[in-house]
Amino acid sequence: MCSDGRQISYGLLKFGNIAYLTRGSLSESTLNRDVKSWSLLIFLGFIWGFSFLAVSVSLESFTPIQVAALRITLGALVVFFFCILVGEPIPKLKAADIKVWKYCLGMALFSNVIPFSLLSWSLLYVDSSFAGITMTMVPLAVLPLSHFFGKGDLMTKGKALGFFIGFIGAILLFEPFENFSFGLSDETLIPKLVCFLATLCYATGSIITRRSPQSVSSISFSCGALIMAALIILPISLLVSDFNTHLGIKSIVAILFLGLIPTGLATIILVYLVKNSGPSFMSLVNYQVPIWAIIFGVLFNGEVLPPSLLVGLFLIFMGLFLSQYIKGPTKNDRLG
Repeated sequence: MCSDGRQISYGLLKFGNIAYLTRGSLSESTLNRDVKSWSLLIFLGFIWGFSFLAVSVSLESFTPIQVAALRITLGALVVFFFCILVGEPIPKLKAADIKVWKYCLGMALFSNVIPFSLLSWSLLYVDSSFAGITMTMVPLAVLPLSHFFGKGDLMTKGKALGFFIGFIGAILLFEPFENFSFGLSDETLIPKLVCFLATLCYATGSIITRRSPQSVSSISFSCGALIMAALIILPISLLVSDFNTHLGIKSIVAILFLGLIPTGLATIILVYLVKNSGPSFMSLVNYQVPIWAIIFGVLFNGEVLPPSLLVGLFLIFMGLFLSQYIKGPTKNDRLG
């Protein structure tokens, strides 16, 4: 891992707007972190878990693409002014940084513009808790992508087992045994599939992050990606969506929250934690987010969780644990 914490090896941290590939082991002293690190980690899980409900609330007054555009733009402003405050330069518009900006474009599209838009649209039809649970599939979705497009992260028997168990859990999220329809007659089938498409985008974004040049710091790279994402999606949203003149106060508050906290502030905290506590410690947030999403969805949105959803979440957690925290096998255990 490089000094700024961005170069990582396996797994995935992706919430808000930045992806980190990680490989962690519980043998690292994750339980010996200071109170500040644990507090920030819990805070991240809390705000990222709440963000799915916040998107649902914001959709009462804004279109899906407007939600994505506004949260990205606000988040970009937060990170940009933070970089100015701490004297951290963003990539320059010169030939030497063209490669950096190419990777920023990839991050902008696959970790911001596309998945934010897809999730915002799907939350018109599915529960916020469901969307939160599907995001736990991101670290598992990255496994096959990392095998073919990563740098040395080949699929192993242990990773394959984790992926298989997690995949079974993902199938259960569609309630396949309800009326023995395997979810095919469910009117929310397409929105649910769109949620999983967003996870694939995040996984792709994580591969792009890992392959990105190390000539800039993590926060500078994140700032560049957010700025580019805002420049892409804001004009599109203005062209394809009419602005609602009757905005609800709850939706306005939700948009401000999404942009300033789980998109902008969360990026700064994430970079800090990865740099100071390590990616293994940071990866623990993967287990928090769906729990918070379920809690908020049930308490504030009256969402009902079918048993298959909980079983599916358990299997995804199990697959995530096997793929990320079981000590890696030897070279002889690699597949392919």
